[in-house]
Amino acid sequence: MFISASAITDIYYIARKSKSDKKIAITLIKDLLENVDVAAVTGNEIRQAISLDWGDFEDAVQYAAGESIAVDYIVTRNKADFASASIPVVHPDELLAILIPPDQPI
Repeated sequence: MFISASAITDIYYIARKSKSDKKIAITLIKDLLENVDVAAVTGNEIRQAISLDWGDFEDAVQYAAGESIAVDYIVTRNKADFASASIPVVHPDELLAILIPPDQPI
């Protein structure tokens, strides 16, 4: 699983603001990075996002980052923002059903 580099800074900002504690926010990021890899956001991804001309630029950047590393899925709670995506877009619950079929014990 991957998360874009730009999302890491967003997560840090939200955690820092919510918890009012830099150490907690950093610990959250460290824990996250034990479970996911980081997809780079470079000038190429930004240019690709611009060329997509989507309504939500942040979503376009996420998509371009995923596209550049050929991800299998984009996972989001707001699938409508990725309506013109060529990569399959799934809700987190759908991804869990793909990864852990309902008939498989956990």
